[in-house]
Amino acid sequence: MHSAPSVEYPAGRSALQARCELGLALAWVAMQLAWWLSLQGGALPGAWWFSGLLGLLVGLLTHWRSRRPVQGRLRWEAAPRRGVADPDLPAQRPGRWIWSSEAYHQGTELAGLNWALDLQHHVLLQLRNAAGLGWWVWLARDTAPDDWQALRVALVAWREAGHHADHPSR
Repeated sequence: MHSAPSVEYPAGRSALQARCELGLALAWVAMQLAWWLSLQGGALPGAWWFSGLLGLLVGLLTHWRSRRPVQGRLRWEAAPRRGVADPDLPAQRPGRWIWSSEAYHQGTELAGLNWALDLQHHVLLQLRNAAGLGWWVWLARDTAPDDWQALRVALVAWREAGHHADHPSR
């Protein structure tokens, strides 16, 4: 792929993420209840109490983190086209990713972007800036459906160029 169009896309907590978290919490509660019922009135073992406490702590931490999700805008800036490719010149990057958020008002160029999960209408990305700080963001088609295809083309161009979290673009 030679070039992907420039695109800007909102990122943050998705409804899918919330449904997955709720599903996991309900599965944990069901498991704890089934374990309790299997004991048929006997004393609850320490492992049951530990599992209960650990599950409760994880649930509270997840709920606390979901109150302040990472939100911002992911922008793909396509590289300007060059003339005839010169084999002696280093390969040109197809473009660059910029992350803008409350913490990065002016935007920061990303050194790494790992396409972690692709569910066609939802994408989970791991982002990393040049300082090595990383975070996870969800992109959902419903957020900006008119730009979804351009975003996916840019993600594919980035991946086909061999860029991901282990190979910084700088």
